[in-house]
Amino acid sequence: MPVTVETELLMPLGSGFGASGAGALSCAYALNQAFGLGLTSNGVGVAAHVAEVVCGTGLGDVIAQNTGGLVIRVGPGAPGLGIVDRIPLSPLKVDCVVRGPLSTEAVLSDPGTMNEVNREGERALKELLKKPTLERFVALSWQFAQKSGLARDWMKDAVEAVEASGGMAGMVMLGDAIFALNGAEALAEFGKVISATVSLRGAGLE
Repeated sequence: MPVTVETELLMPLGSGFGASGAGALSCAYALNQAFGLGLTSNGVGVAAHVAEVVCGTGLGDVIAQNTGGLVIRVGPGAPGLGIVDRIPLSPLKVDCVVRGPLSTEAVLSDPGTMNEVNREGERALKELLKKPTLERFVALSWQFAQKSGLARDWMKDAVEAVEASGGMAGMVMLGDAIFALNGAEALAEFGKVISATVSLRGAGLE
């Protein structure tokens, strides 16, 4: 039978925060509970992952959201199939500035862009696994954004400003947005600062 689900998102849409994956995942958890479907966490994640792939809105957000923390995607695939690891963290505050959305679907459907993304992504992952630290993750994420051609012109100024103030920064994937650690004051000159804390546990019900 038809089911209508209303989802409330407390984040900018289309700006790299995984809103589509979070919406699909929260919807799947709610339907699993409401209809007693008996799916495990991975089963719920698979349903949300398939919805993302079919709609062209993402490829890797759901498994990371289901895991929580600073996730490393070691092998591709849906929850239960893909291979993930995590960089251990204490609760971590992240500051962001959003200039506007980017179309995930447009990027995923562009063969030239995807070739660059895949090549640079593999290189960055290989380097990260040699030394999987938070600092290395942020540095490699910014290198990836530049070398893959995804970074926007204004982002370089923002990252340099954050680094000059003693912080670290990179591009939010995929959005016209920058994230920073210990760089809220420097980011403020580039737009309204949004602050959040990295969840160290995966998605679930409350």
